[in-house]
Amino acid sequence: MSESQIIEIYNQGVSQVIGVIKELSNQIKELQSQVETLSKENKALNERVKLLESQVNKNSSNSSKPPSSDGFKKKTKSLRTKSGKKPGGQRGHEGTTLCLHDTPDEIEIHNVEFCTECGASLKDVPPERYIVRQIIDIPDVKVKIVEHRAEVKICPHCKSKNTATFPGEIKNTVQYGERLKAIAVYLTQYQLIPYKRAVELIEDLFNHHLSQGSMVTFNQDCHDNLQAITNRIRNSLTSSTGAVHFDETGIYIDKKRQWLHVASNKNLTYYECHEKRGKKAIDDITILPNFTGTAVHDGFKTYFKYTNCNHALCNAHILRELNGITELQGQNWAKPMKNLLLDIKKEVDLANNKQNALPLDKIQDFESKYDKILKAGIDEDYAKNIELYSKKKVKKSASLNLLNRLNGYKEQILAFMYDFDIPFDNNLAERDLRMAKVKQKISGTFRSSAGANAFTRIRGYVSTVRKQGKNALDCIKSTFTVNQFDPTLT
Repeated sequence: MSESQIIEIYNQGVSQVIGVIKELSNQIKELQSQVETLSKENKALNERVKLLESQVNKNSSNSSKPPSSDGFKKKTKSLRTKSGKKPGGQRGHEGTTLCLHDTPDEIEIHNVEFCTECGASLKDVPPERYIVRQIIDIPDVKVKIVEHRAEVKICPHCKSKNTATFPGEIKNTVQYGERLKAIAVYLTQYQLIPYKRAVELIEDLFNHHLSQGSMVTFNQDCHDNLQAITNRIRNSLTSSTGAVHFDETGIYIDKKRQWLHVASNKNLTYYECHEKRGKKAIDDITILPNFTGTAVHDGFKTYFKYTNCNHALCNAHILRELNGITELQGQNWAKPMKNLLLDIKKEVDLANNKQNALPLDKIQDFESKYDKILKAGIDEDYAKNIELYSKKKVKKSASLNLLNRLNGYKEQILAFMYDFDIPFDNNLAERDLRMAKVKQKISGTFRSSAGANAFTRIRGYVSTVRKQGKNALDCIKSTFTVNQFDPTLT
């Protein structure tokens, strides 16, 4: 509005001036309302951007995302601290090399026929000594066919026909032996070679064609033969009073997402597939509902519903989340908490062979440092997210969620400090599940529940015998005989 327009309105009288002022006042109010709306939208958008940036920047080192999800991004930081040592074997390290064997299977003599100087014959001259070199190789392997013949005789006295009895394991006119069956199972379920390639491998190595259908049959027979042993492994884990690791991962069976559950300790492994992840699956598996030892897990809330046992949380997950709070939210308290947990672990590792728990004064000192860092974290998070704290029913920040967990589950997080039989992390269960994920990467999916169940039962048995230092192939072979290898159930 120009100066002349203002004078003209003024000359029209007070009522005209009041009308203009009211109109301008309404316009100002409307603009203020628009500014407030835009300001709120801007804040919401900024919060959304921060959330999306946090999600984009998450990887296996600062969250619970698996390493496979990192793709071709920049290699993530390891949770391990540098030792300061040079790569490779260290001074004093006992290396491995090929050694001469005292009892070779074959000896070939390379004769000296003539003197290289004068040409004289040396055929009848005894050698002064031998220079020995050995070749380690695998001989040609081929399928061995053993024919069993049962005599049929006619008694000369009563003329009755008498037939010899075949051994119990020989039931068909032509059948495969337990070693070939074991190799087929070993290749497909332990080495995770697809059926088609396993068939090709056996044909190339042994010059014998084996059908994929036979492979499937061998695996199913092995699965059936292991039922009693698998049940005993499950029962042994259930009755254990020590630490047992629990975890689960998604798998696809007949193109449908299901869950593979694992319960394991340093000597035993048990797998089971289930349509569900939570309480229904855990109840059906029956281990955790009847377990009274210490359940080690990643903090999945359903596990805490089982109160007959103690609980210990995986600190590897905690460390990754602390990395995320530092890298993605820029909060200062997370790094000291990470360092404290690693310091406690170092102290436990040093004292592990001498005692069963840290001394009381050490425990109290670490607990005091833990509480101090926790308080500092709560204060820092409140200061940086004061607007979120002032609102009702607003999604909590990742930092506040972690702080609440560190506060509410302090004893479960520090359980490894109170009892050295409790591990620092749940890596054992994660390692036990890793091969199932590798299997899926190779094959994509299990075509049927029967195939998935065969894999889990056989894999659980093989994992168990390997933990106990046994030869996996020999143990699989034993499942096709009456003398099955029964692992130590501890």
